[in-house]
Order: sequence, then structure tokens, then C-alpha cells
Amino acid sequence: MSEIFHFVKAGFRNPLHVGALMPSSPALARAMVEGLEIKPGQTVLELGPGTGSLTQALNDRLPHSACYLGIERDPHFVALLQKRFSHLRFVTGDAVNAAHISDKHAEWPIKYIISGLPFATLPSQVRMAILENLTHLLAPGSVFRTFQYLHASRIPQAMAFRQYMNDRYGEATRSPVVLRNIPPAYTYTWHIPHS
Repeated sequence: MSEIFHFVKAGFRNPLHVGALMPSSPALARAMVEGLEIKPGQTVLELGPGTGSLTQALNDRLPHSACYLGIERDPHFVALLQKRFSHLRFVTGDAVNAAHISDKHAEWPIKYIISGLPFATLPSQVRMAILENLTHLLAPGSVFRTFQYLHASRIPQAMAFRQYMNDRYGEATRSPVVLRNIPPAYTYTWHIPHS
């Protein structure tokens, strides 16, 4: 309940920057980390960890705390995350600067990017700036995964985001709908091909 309270409070404080209605459910968190095999010497970068729903699921798969880096723009969420996961590294910053932040703070090369960002509702300029950053971070053999809510997956911005990613990185793998989440959601995964 404390997590929901912090999430709703942040939504009222800054409604344009909190793209979700509620924190991700344990079911969605499990779907977001399914199949991830994080090894020592690899970094998993989480964009927009919020209150840490997905972070908890990632934490359970980390072979070492140095394998994780989280970028969160809301300083209140960062303070909460640092308290909750004191062994992990979080940076207060914007995903449009993800490449620079990662260069500075990631211990090892990035293998996985897990995103909780609301690409479907971000202003197009911001969305494109983040996606340009991803081109510097997604090396051959890396993986990008995000989720979209079922009800929003057909809106033009959501479809444009997926089309951009499909054109650049190949067809996404979409999970079955995760019904045990408010609202229900799909995960989308892009495996960056080896050149």
C-alpha cells in the first residue's frame, strides 16, 4: 500500500511525467524479467523504475549489485528507491541522457534495457530523443523490453513507437496479455541482431 501511496502522490505532483496509473503488479514484473539471464560483467539498465516494482523482480535475478543501473527523473522516487534497494545504483536523470549517464555510471557494458517509460504518451520530441539514445546503448546481442497497456496499444503513438523499433531492430516478440495488472498489459521484446 505504501508503494501505491507514493505512486499516486507522484502522479498528482507531476501528472505529465508519471505515465502509469498504478505501480506494475508482481505478474507484470515477472513477465518483464522472464528469460533474462544476467551474468557478471553485464549491466541491466532500467529506465523509469518509479517505486521499484520491476526493480524488485530484477534484483532477484542479479548475480551482483554492480550489474544494475536505474535512471529515474523523479527525485522523490529516487530517494524511495535508494532506501528500498540501498545496494543498487540509481541516478536522478532523464532517459534522453541515458547514453551519457550510462557511460558515466554503468560498471559493465549494457546487455538488457528494461523500460517502464510510457512511450505511447510521451511527447513525440521526447520519445524520439530517447529512442536516439537507445541507438548508442543497444549493441548487437543486447535486449530491449518494455510494456504497453492493452487499452493503449492501438493508439497511433503506441503503434508508431513499435513500428520504429521493428524497422530498426526487427520484429518484436509480444507476450500474452498480462491480465493480473491494472490495466492489463503486453510486454514487447526486441533482440538486437548480431551484425
